[in-house]
Amino acid sequence: RASGNMSARNVWVDMGAIFATIGATVASSYAFVTPVRAKAQTRTKRSASTAVGARWMCDARTNPSKAHAEWFILKYSACWIASVGVVIALSLYESFGKWGYLLYCGACAAPALAWPLMFPCAADRGRPLGERYIVKANLWIAVFGFIGNYWYTHYFYNVLKADYTFPAHRLNDVPISMYLMTHAYFMFYHVLSNAALRRIRTGFVDNRARFVFECVAIGAMSYTTAFMESLTICGFPYYDFENRHMAYTLGSAFYGIYFLVSFPMFLRVNETKPMPMSQVFWESMGSGMAVLCLLDFVRVYLRIPFVMRVR
Repeated sequence: RASGNMSARNVWVDMGAIFATIGATVASSYAFVTPVRAKAQTRTKRSASTAVGARWMCDARTNPSKAHAEWFILKYSACWIASVGVVIALSLYESFGKWGYLLYCGACAAPALAWPLMFPCAADRGRPLGERYIVKANLWIAVFGFIGNYWYTHYFYNVLKADYTFPAHRLNDVPISMYLMTHAYFMFYHVLSNAALRRIRTGFVDNRARFVFECVAIGAMSYTTAFMESLTICGFPYYDFENRHMAYTLGSAFYGIYFLVSFPMFLRVNETKPMPMSQVFWESMGSGMAVLCLLDFVRVYLRIPFVMRVR
């Protein structure tokens, strides 16, 4: 028990050092960016209503479909996150079984698309499905999430010795419920990253310093997102790691590779101009391949054999 407590303390000491370094790097790069000066405005109501400055969320006046979708995803995510907290706090998962996990995770993921289709915003009413941002966002995340579960999970099995031990219907030895739950998680993560990257791009002058700051911010968000997910699900006993210290430190960096690619690529969807559905699909596929290569480069560097097991 004493060694376990010491190990736990070492984890938090190491994580504290990592995040102190991340914070210092972000602060250092921020020091060199130049804020965009507010444009001079006339006193007319028209000019005041059309002025657009630094912003976190998509402008509802120029891109109402995306603006509504992002706000909806944030509100809907608050609901499923609260439900996950209740399920873990009360250990309700103990009574789930294979179908229980599938139904619960499906219920968390389905509203991301089903609700906007049943109750479209004013900007989407009468618009073909393929032109609605919420449909494109769901397609991008669905493709990327599928690749992540089908392929990337096996890197966690091999590199971090992770394992799902709860009863589940499986596809390529990955619980199908995780394919569904990933969709809910990733929709939430990527709306948050959209907001952060949009704030950087609209709030600072476009130069080399901003580019460096944006890259640093993406790295910081990627690692933090990966670590926070690992931390928040530690109360779920059926996702095991051989070494919890490695899972938090190295594992967060390994998982963060997903988002190094996906965060800036997902922002591209309908941000400055409409993106065709075919391009949404292929950009998500391309992002998935880029992540797969990066994960394998790390595995090769660590000289860890790769075995895709099937049970």
